[in-house]
Amino acid sequence: MLGPMARRPTGAVVNRLPTLLRRYAISWGELERRTLLPPRLLARLRVPGANPRLAVAERIAAALGLPVEAVWMRRDP
Repeated sequence: MLGPMARRPTGAVVNRLPTLLRRYAISWGELERRTLLPPRLLARLRVPGANPRLAVAERIAAALGLPVEAVWMRRDP
């Protein structure tokens, strides 16, 4: 018999997006304009543990002129 599926550990990623937007004085609306991502998706990225798909993370990082690793970092175990 199989047990329950293992869940992805919560908090495995540190989301620095809100901090970086404040540092560079970029509004969420401006980020939406630069990335052409839907506002609902960007709204989900406001929480500290937000872990977007790689394609979304790359798009946002490119819009900020940063590497993905500067915006989202793996939390050490």
